[in-house]
Amino acid sequence: MTCSMTGYGRAEAENDKYKFTVEIITVNNRFLEYQARLPKTLSPLENTIKNLLSTKFSRGKVNVTVNWEQEPVDGAVVLDEARADAYFKIYQLLRTRFGLEGAPSIRDFASLPDLVKVEKREDDMEKIWEVLKPAIESAADAANVMRSAEGQNLVKDMISRTRIIRKVTAEIEALAGQNVHAYQARLKARIEELLGGAEIDDQRVAIEVALLADKSDITEECVRLKSHLDQFESSLGESGPVGKRLNFILQELNRETNTIGDKSAYYEISRRVIAVKEEIERLREQVQNIE
Repeated sequence: MTCSMTGYGRAEAENDKYKFTVEIITVNNRFLEYQARLPKTLSPLENTIKNLLSTKFSRGKVNVTVNWEQEPVDGAVVLDEARADAYFKIYQLLRTRFGLEGAPSIRDFASLPDLVKVEKREDDMEKIWEVLKPAIESAADAANVMRSAEGQNLVKDMISRTRIIRKVTAEIEALAGQNVHAYQARLKARIEELLGGAEIDDQRVAIEVALLADKSDITEECVRLKSHLDQFESSLGESGPVGKRLNFILQELNRETNTIGDKSAYYEISRRVIAVKEEIERLREQVQNIE
């Protein structure tokens, strides 16, 4: 099923210790690209999260945000009791040896270096991942549901445009004979202009027209144009990423249309070529959003 690259998903997960909210936003991009916004504590899980998302998405820019409700602080502030005991013994030794009066105050102790330390908290990432993983999967699945629905809307629009191109192509085929007559009239007018009213050799003109008719034949281009349209529509019905293939087919459609335009000497064909090119450009804009 053809999918868009635009989607949004949100999910929550919690247990008696952790609570997470995950939001995933996807937009169009030439390749698969990730951008993660995580709490500092969850930084070790960034690659794990990206690996999981790579099983959910094939193309597009994926922005994932994880919020951790009541995330613990980085560590606990504690007193280095052994160091405090050592400092106090030194105070007592100084007072006894030198006959000093008074006792050390809280301010004295607070100014001592390394008396207070931060004990780094070690989180169990495996247990955190057990809670967080289902939330990421649910958010990704929700985003893919939206991408799928949007993709089907794009398919409907593109099919309607390929039908327009088919209709106009049929009209161009029907007018192909007029293209030769237009070349013939243009050639005769040019010859008369060059000869300045002298008699024209109709047989010679007929030979030149025959040569031009062969060069101006657009039958093959019309056949290839319809064949590319068949491939385009067939690709829209396939599952998996098809955006790059669709873009390539559009290049070929545009190439054949340009060739028809180059060969055209008849206004009605040229006018329809412009209409086809307009529809191809609209298709190209839509394909930019296809995964």
